[in-house]
Amino acid sequence: MPDKPLVRDRERTRRAILVAAERAVVDRGAKVSLAEIAALAGVSKGGLMHHFRTRDELIGAVVAHTIDRMWEEVRAHVDLSENRPGKFTRAYVRALTGGSEYLSEVFSPTGLLAALGSAGIESLGRLEHADARAWNDAFDADGLPPGRALAVRYAAEGVVAAINTPYLDAEQLACVRAELLALTEIDTEVP
Repeated sequence: MPDKPLVRDRERTRRAILVAAERAVVDRGAKVSLAEIAALAGVSKGGLMHHFRTRDELIGAVVAHTIDRMWEEVRAHVDLSENRPGKFTRAYVRALTGGSEYLSEVFSPTGLLAALGSAGIESLGRLEHADARAWNDAFDADGLPPGRALAVRYAAEGVVAAINTPYLDAEQLACVRAELLALTEIDTEVP
């Protein structure tokens, strides 16, 4: 019984460090110091180092955490009552265009993905390749024509990058979201 609170504290501390590291990378760039991340997480630098032995390990964990959160966001938007092709792609569109503050920040031109792209950590390549395969497999299994799924997917990513900028207002967002969702219907004709 005494082990359970320790495990829970470890998990909570690890998550707090990852969330703080995400925030710090967005605010200060991938070269943010471990001391700054520790302070944001409310732990000592030694406490941070207990969970992540190196800077590269921490950045790798931030990338993995970001990947997991993105999958969670998309899965949360799957409508289980939909039993037709495009269910996953519609969830992806809804997640990216539906007001998720997290995804808006991740895909922002100055956001987490942009900052992590400059991290220069070679080991991230394997993680990114595995994640890319998982996304590609999910879209391939969704039942839409492959070209259409790709077009909708990357259009949604472009839309989320424009959210909270002067280039996309609320009316335009609603319009493009509806159009992207319409494209996920198999009987929608595309010229």
